[in-house]
Amino acid sequence: MMPDMIYGGQLYRDDVNKISFLLSRYQDHLDAAAAFPDLQPGTWGGKGETALFGDLGVKGITKAHAVHTLLDYLGADAADTIGFGDAKVDVPLLEACACGVAMGNGGPEIKAAADYVTDDVECDGLYKAFAHLGLL
Repeated sequence: MMPDMIYGGQLYRDDVNKISFLLSRYQDHLDAAAAFPDLQPGTWGGKGETALFGDLGVKGITKAHAVHTLLDYLGADAADTIGFGDAKVDVPLLEACACGVAMGNGGPEIKAAADYVTDDVECDGLYKAFAHLGLL
């Protein structure tokens, strides 16, 4: 599934900004968040709000932070941004962008944060959103 995984490698590294792991159950995510309070916990994968993977990253580094950093670097205007997402982890991204688009396969939290909800990924949701937004 993940051919580049390193087994038995050094556990401390200074060149990693996020660790991802498989969830046996959602409690694994909660346990990791409690065990590492100085890191930013997240979940992803699966349809709707079903979490298949967990991750721990640098606190305060979110997709919204990435948008703002990129805009500053490019000298670009936030008014020209569109964010697409399908999970809770994408809510800050949609809030940081001028237009937030939720995929139809996403859960209720991402849909509530969106300016527009498109169809599921598997049902040409991206294409339909691009058409709706006049990007084609």
